[in-house]
Amino acid sequence: MDKFEETKIYTLDTMKDIPAVIRDFTFFAEEKWRIASDKGGSGNTANIGSIQKIADILSENGVFAKAGEVLFDDYWANFGKIEILDRMGERKKLSSFSDYLRYRGLPESLNNPKASKVREKR
Repeated sequence: MDKFEETKIYTLDTMKDIPAVIRDFTFFAEEKWRIASDKGGSGNTANIGSIQKIADILSENGVFAKAGEVLFDDYWANFGKIEILDRMGERKKLSSFSDYLRYRGLPESLNNPKASKVREKR
């Protein structure tokens, strides 16, 4: 095979000779509630965020893993809409699953909080 060139034209017969842009990846498909976080996916929209650690994603260890899909749906349907009192007695919009569980009078044991970030050694 010739040296890879970005401008080289490949035919269908030589498709297997095209160098891969990516390799050694794991493909998975999962229901959103199993890998969801209790935070938004971005700062300027109401996108549902996902957990970030690959091991947790592959083992379906999201924030709602213990609580289930019904509580996930209710939490996200009300995210940023329900107002609760903070520790100072001020009103704030509901923005964590832990706060949601307290608001609904549900046990904290239903929460599966994300693991703390691992600091890289320098």
